Amino acid sequence: MTNLKLPFEIQGYRIVRRLGLGGMATVYLAIQRSLGRPVAVKVLATDHTQSEELVKRFEHEARTIARLDHPHIVNIFDVGRTSSGQIYYTMPYLPNGDLATRNLREDQARILDIMRALADALGYAHEHGIVHRDVKPENVLFDKLDRPMLADFGIALSDSLHMPRVTREGATIGSSGYMSPEQARSQPLDGRSDIYSLGVLCYELLTGEMPFRGPDTLSVALAHIEKPVPRLPQLRRVWQPFIDKALAKRPEVRYQDAEEVLAALDAIEARVNAPPAQGPTKWWNNLVERTVAIPRRTRALAIGLLITIALAGLVALLPHVPGPVAVTPRAEVPAVREAASIVSPAAADAAASSLPSPAAPAEPPPPVVDPERLLAEAKDAAAKGRLFAPKNDNAADRYLAVLHIDPHRKEAIAGLDAMFEPLGERTHEAIAAADIAAAGATIDRALSLADEAALRKSKLFAAYKTSVHEDIEHVRNQVRDPFDVRAIAPLVPLLPRLEKLDHDQARALKADLDRPSVLLGRGGRFHDRGGPELAVVPSDTNDGDRPYALGTTDITRGAFAQFANSTGRAPSRCRESQRLFARSKDLSWRDPGFAQDDDHPVVCVSWNDAYAYADWLSQRTGQHYRLPTQQEWLRAAPISASAPACGSGNFNNDYCKDGFEHTAPVGHFPATRYGLSDMVGNVGVWTSDCAGVRESGNCREHVIRGLSWHDDRDSGYLQREETSGNDIGYATTGFRVLREISADNARPPKS
Repeated sequence: MTNLKLPFEIQGYRIVRRLGLGGMATVYLAIQRSLGRPVAVKVLATDHTQSEELVKRFEHEARTIARLDHPHIVNIFDVGRTSSGQIYYTMPYLPNGDLATRNLREDQARILDIMRALADALGYAHEHGIVHRDVKPENVLFDKLDRPMLADFGIALSDSLHMPRVTREGATIGSSGYMSPEQARSQPLDGRSDIYSLGVLCYELLTGEMPFRGPDTLSVALAHIEKPVPRLPQLRRVWQPFIDKALAKRPEVRYQDAEEVLAALDAIEARVNAPPAQGPTKWWNNLVERTVAIPRRTRALAIGLLITIALAGLVALLPHVPGPVAVTPRAEVPAVREAASIVSPAAADAAASSLPSPAAPAEPPPPVVDPERLLAEAKDAAAKGRLFAPKNDNAADRYLAVLHIDPHRKEAIAGLDAMFEPLGERTHEAIAAADIAAAGATIDRALSLADEAALRKSKLFAAYKTSVHEDIEHVRNQVRDPFDVRAIAPLVPLLPRLEKLDHDQARALKADLDRPSVLLGRGGRFHDRGGPELAVVPSDTNDGDRPYALGTTDITRGAFAQFANSTGRAPSRCRESQRLFARSKDLSWRDPGFAQDDDHPVVCVSWNDAYAYADWLSQRTGQHYRLPTQQEWLRAAPISASAPACGSGNFNNDYCKDGFEHTAPVGHFPATRYGLSDMVGNVGVWTSDCAGVRESGNCREHVIRGLSWHDDRDSGYLQREETSGNDIGYATTGFRVLREISADNARPPKS
């Protein structure tokens, strides 16, 4: 078999073919070269690699599975990145497909085995603080021994070990056909939600059908919330108490944990395997089960045919019977009732209903509605601008009335379809005027028309969706500060409508609204338009320090060149280092005495240069940028104890062998807990702290902190401190910028 041609490689693995494609990742069959064994490799899709949330979700799935060591949970072998930077993990190759491909309706013993395995696996996960949230047949795989294995913890929720909560509060995630009522409502979940999903899966295994169905995701979710638990076929009624309790609407009424589920399954197995009934009871049970097993429509037709034949025979015998014969009314025909009751009470009702009934007073016929007249009235109302009002006398209602008579009437469908254009104009005007109530009403109207007239796939409805999408994006694009959500706060009431109209945009808008609290609560990365990537250093509750954002790397040579070319700033004089006899002839940021690419940190820049760059960046982005103080640098600088500090010139330490004699590309050295790379090891940086005494309000020297490529491994990177005049640069010194966060703008809106 030839290798699959892909735009990336994974070291140590030979990819053979693709196994499956999902919304966020692709799964491949590969051979692990070192062991020669087949494995499944799950690779995050290329178009998601820039999404921080999806990368976290993918990493979360890998960490979650790695924590769960259970015989019925898929484990993982390896986690890493492809040659193109895409994150992946490897797991066992399970060749026997998933549960969705199997028909087990006639094998109750196998269903019991699978339910036990899944309940035990979920119980183990729940004991470790993990809720799966997506239990469904496609996520139950079979290994080479045909054992069921629970997989795909991509949206699992964990309460321990500081694992990231991948979905935001209020976001509904999962598969609608299997989600619990509380999951459909986006309420807090625990293990009882997985038990509900397991009950749905069990019902599907027993019947081949879902307990709740509908034309779309929303209707299915509402059915889980509102509709009663359906009844199982007669031959599977032994399972009904289990299904009723597993699918209870309120979590406190369900099985409370996996142990209760397993105990209930034991009771079912005892009843399924009970000795068969003997004598007349056995005959009767067999007759009832065989009769009920016949499809309802076929059963009714057969009973009707038998009764018709019986009546025909009775009528044929009447002339040969001496004496008068009284015809018994329908409700008093004992022979028919007795014959029908042998089958079932329901069959008896069906049989009785097939008999002729006494003459009843004729009801007046319903008024005849002329669709042609309705169409004419609809066109007239549309021409006069009465599209949706007044009630019952507008074009939309008239067209819908036509469709109730003739669901395929093209003129009515076309008339309703044409209404999306004026609806788009009304929605646009309402959003532009910040009249969110009016915008919500027009979106509701558009959704209602699309559903009632089955126009979700029409081009004009697609154009309407695009129009609304552009209007919402226009408002979102007005946000220049990710911590200032005042511009988009008025759109909060539209979120439920956008969930139905444009789910992806609704998620993006919700992310915008949540971003301030997320970033300030646990940190994270962002960037201003025209600015560098930044990482938030959250406030320190111990000493009351305010949060701020620091560049994730030092300013690069390419970024500084853009500033210098834009402002015409001349290079500062530069020295090789701060040593007494260091050379300074003809050195500058353009030529520091060694080769640099644009992704290397800029060096040979003075404090004045760094200050001017921060001022230029502030004007460009509309945010306040400056150089960090020593205290701010020290607060952000500590790195993990397992990641030794070093300079790229320290070739005696294996960890520090980076292959660069001078500066390395930014992002090369270990990151801090806040995601700040190269805080030590590449270049020292200018701070805003003045060295010495200010003269006439001016500071002539400033402090430099951190280690550079020129320093050895024995230098304490947190203690190293140097000073220099403001107008001279060094080939060992660069800078990174700090972006201030306004506390006033960082408050999320109340929704």
